[in-house]
Amino acid sequence: MGWLHSLSLLSVLFAGSVVTAQQRIWYYKAYQRQTSTRYTQWKRYSCRESSTSYDCVFHDVSIDRNTPGAYFGDVEITQNSQKSLTFKNSVVRKLSETLLHSFGKVERLDLTAVQLEEIVPNAFTNGINIRELYLGFNDIRELPQGVFHNMRSLKSLMLDQNSLERLPRDIFSGTPNLTELSIANNKLQLIDDNTFKNVKKLKALLLSNNNLTHFDLSLIPSLIEGNVSSNLLTTLAIPVNLVVLDASHNRINTVTGSNNTKLEDLFLQHNKLTNIAWLHRYSGLVVLDLSYNELEKVTDLHFKKLYRLEQLYLSNNRLVALNLNSPPIRTLKILDVRHNHLLHVESNKDQFSTLEQLYLDHNSIITLKLGSINKLQILTLSHNDWDCKNLEQLFENVSESVINDSDRYCKENYQHMRNICCKESDKPYLDRLKKQSLANVAEKLQHAEEPHTASDGSMAQLQVELNQLKCVNERLAQLLEQLQSEMRWIRSRMKTHCYV
Repeated sequence: MGWLHSLSLLSVLFAGSVVTAQQRIWYYKAYQRQTSTRYTQWKRYSCRESSTSYDCVFHDVSIDRNTPGAYFGDVEITQNSQKSLTFKNSVVRKLSETLLHSFGKVERLDLTAVQLEEIVPNAFTNGINIRELYLGFNDIRELPQGVFHNMRSLKSLMLDQNSLERLPRDIFSGTPNLTELSIANNKLQLIDDNTFKNVKKLKALLLSNNNLTHFDLSLIPSLIEGNVSSNLLTTLAIPVNLVVLDASHNRINTVTGSNNTKLEDLFLQHNKLTNIAWLHRYSGLVVLDLSYNELEKVTDLHFKKLYRLEQLYLSNNRLVALNLNSPPIRTLKILDVRHNHLLHVESNKDQFSTLEQLYLDHNSIITLKLGSINKLQILTLSHNDWDCKNLEQLFENVSESVINDSDRYCKENYQHMRNICCKESDKPYLDRLKKQSLANVAEKLQHAEEPHTASDGSMAQLQVELNQLKCVNERLAQLLEQLQSEMRWIRSRMKTHCYV
């Protein structure tokens, strides 16, 4: 009886196990039918060719944001061993995880200009081997949180020319080996100070042509090359190891940062700088562009620690004073001070003698002294207020081939000398001062004589002002003569005491 009971129990268990197995088979077949139905519209794309740069090139791929899905490569995943992959004549508006599920060995993935709009959060989960990722020239508006978290091998990431407005705070927390990053030509407005705290190897960063109002570059001490040009920055913080920095076309009025003797090229044109007292922190500068700012005065004190400077660009500022003579910057080869308000530059004679290129056009310069031994290969002089006698002396020390510009037309009472306008005068500075004062008087007279613009009372007041201007003009002329006399006395005393 016990034996029969045991046999019956075994029969029940066996029957149960058969039912369970049958159910599993049924469920599996049902899943296959469901899967088959679900993925029947999925298209498979295979590598059509290879090139010198890529061993897998997909052609004519078409995936929009409503496409159910797509397969890539060989059905047998082990056959998809290619390491560099790109697309040609293709549209991939949505990037899913299927691409890297098939190509898990890819080290270089190029999705440039495929009209990419959306990246699913797990698209790069299997991208552990990717070293170079190109996503530029697309229409990516947002990066999913943690989209790069599994990309420890990533070194170069190109996201330029997209529509990104922000970066998730920890977007680079899983890319410790990132060395090169470009997010130029996007719509970024702010980058959190902690964005790069886990990126210790970043060497090159391009953020040009965005809408950034704040970004602290100094928080990336590993940076060697940076470009934050064409943004809305007002403060620039320079990292300690930076070698090349382009921060042009911003609104920068403040430059901060620790001493950096490695910085060689600094481009700060088209900003709002009014002083350059901070320059002493960057003694290794070779090229410095400060054109299109609001500088009014430049002296040798600003550059006394810059022992390597070769090119200095100061055009289109508000310079009324230039003194680079004591001592001159011996390494300087190019000096550009075009389009300023310079009048007297003779104190820079020694500095000018070290130069190969000197750009002085579009100022108010009257006289210029150059040594007979100079290195000039290019010199521009047009649109100034030259004295003819001085200009003639200048041309004795400068070859005609060196003059690199010309004045097309001259004002009244001016003449051409080697295609540069000048005016003959015994006392050129006094003459220009009188001319300026008379111009002020003439302006007042013209204003007074305009019909229906002044009452009798205001006319009387204008006449008083005109008389005062005439007195001031006479006094200024006397003072100028006195100053010139004093200068001659000082020079004679300096020669007597052997001062240079």
